[in-house]
Amino acid sequence: MKTGTKILLASSLLLGALPFATACDPFSSVLAATAAKSEDQLRKEIVRALSERRSSLEVNYSGKSATLKKDIKELMEAAMNSDDYLHYIVKKYGYTASIKGSTATIKFSFTYWETLAQSNEVKKRVTNVLARILKPGMNDHQKEKTIHDWIVTNLAYDTRLVSYSAYDGIVNGKTVCQGYALLTYEMMRQAGIPVKIVEGTSRGIAHTWNLVQLDGKWYHLDTTWDDPVPDVAGRIAYNYYNLTDSQLRTDHKWKPSALYPNAVTPFDQTLSSLLMTKGKPNADFYEKLYQDLDIRFLTDAYTATSLSELTDMIRSAVDDRKNDLVLRYTRGVTVKSDMRKAFDAQKGLSSYNYSSEEYTRTTSNDKLLRIKFNYS
Repeated sequence: MKTGTKILLASSLLLGALPFATACDPFSSVLAATAAKSEDQLRKEIVRALSERRSSLEVNYSGKSATLKKDIKELMEAAMNSDDYLHYIVKKYGYTASIKGSTATIKFSFTYWETLAQSNEVKKRVTNVLARILKPGMNDHQKEKTIHDWIVTNLAYDTRLVSYSAYDGIVNGKTVCQGYALLTYEMMRQAGIPVKIVEGTSRGIAHTWNLVQLDGKWYHLDTTWDDPVPDVAGRIAYNYYNLTDSQLRTDHKWKPSALYPNAVTPFDQTLSSLLMTKGKPNADFYEKLYQDLDIRFLTDAYTATSLSELTDMIRSAVDDRKNDLVLRYTRGVTVKSDMRKAFDAQKGLSSYNYSSEEYTRTTSNDKLLRIKFNYS
């Protein structure tokens, strides 16, 4: 290392050096070095380079040498955080800085998940899709569900883990969570719905999803986990549709950040309020959404909180010769043994089968049980 020169390296803020999706045109090369005399100017130069998908940027920057490393890191983060779409199409970045006194020549390098042409194609296709699926007079609730349903039915999760962009999703039909979140972001943004991308983990792996704002309140929306694997044509889930922070934290983790507004209003309360307002337009839509989101399972009539209640609900269904029963069971940790005990107490059945899934609209380990009966 030469005297008077410091080499500074920045690690990726995103997912690290992962395979890059097939490009449709080469990335722009570096332009001539520019001068930045203030932090704001440097931040703007970085944003411009990212927006133009440049592969590199050279800047002559005047600042305090004692805090230069910290300044560059913070300005890079500020530039990335200025636009969620820019942030999450950057694959990785790095920089070196040659410092002499209070002046530094900073050389940035960038790689991306999408070229500029690909990002522009995403915008164009999103505009065309929204023109087809959104109807005049739709409110934000209707727009959100329409967009959610389109993404879930038209995308499939890339189990090869090689496609990371919105371009991969909308053009090729497959992407991972990052691509789902980016496409959700772009569709919501063009539809006029405030939206953000959240980064964290889920089920032990790196994960991204969205926050959306409806009527001034924020909700978590995870289109990836609402599109189960393996993909089934036409299948749509709503387990991760408009959840609060506490509801989502049952299987998602993220670091608190000023970038992420708090999501504290349970959507069942919001929807119930919309349904109860007399003369509220779109009542049929809200009623259908109430059913799709399985909100009825928050009520006592559809909930068993103990083995005895579970046994009684099953017995009542059997006495009525019902073919199936769906209920929420709050003792999720003992569901297997409790189901066996509950059916041991039944008479007149030749067999039964059931499926168990997480019920995400509570903060405990609740399960949604879907039971089918076969009679002798």
